[in-house]
Amino acid sequence: MADASERTTAICFVVVHGPPITAITPGTAVTGLELARSSTGAVTLADSGFETLISYNNGGLGEFAFCAYYWLNIGTSTHSYKPLSWGYGDQETFNWSAGSGQIVTALGTSTYSTTSTFLACNESDSWVLYLQTGNDVPSGVTCVETQLEVGTTTTI
Repeated sequence: MADASERTTAICFVVVHGPPITAITPGTAVTGLELARSSTGAVTLADSGFETLISYNNGGLGEFAFCAYYWLNIGTSTHSYKPLSWGYGDQETFNWSAGSGQIVTALGTSTYSTTSTFLACNESDSWVLYLQTGNDVPSGVTCVETQLEVGTTTTI
């Protein structure tokens, strides 16, 4: 067995830039903002979102960072707005439908129907993102409904 001092460090490079996923609903405060991960790990819309490879593997939606994927997961709630979270290497949601130039859609489950509507709520000066499956909105914050579209990449 090799001594621990003889082990090498694994190095991971990302050389593929992916297209942004952008809020596209005209006339709203979030139009043009990109899907992002805040410093606290929240799913948000921000001026600058992901710039690395995006995976749509197995019905998931993941962003490659730090040698693993951050998977976009849909949480549970008694409200129609479902919390979203980033799972580092942990894909819990397998019902996303998305691809280059397409609208991001959550396919229907036993608890909600197919939807491509998201709710962006201004919480502590960040646009926190939820999946909207009905008409409920959080109280005490400003929210807007939007759709997200995956950008397209051009070849050089």
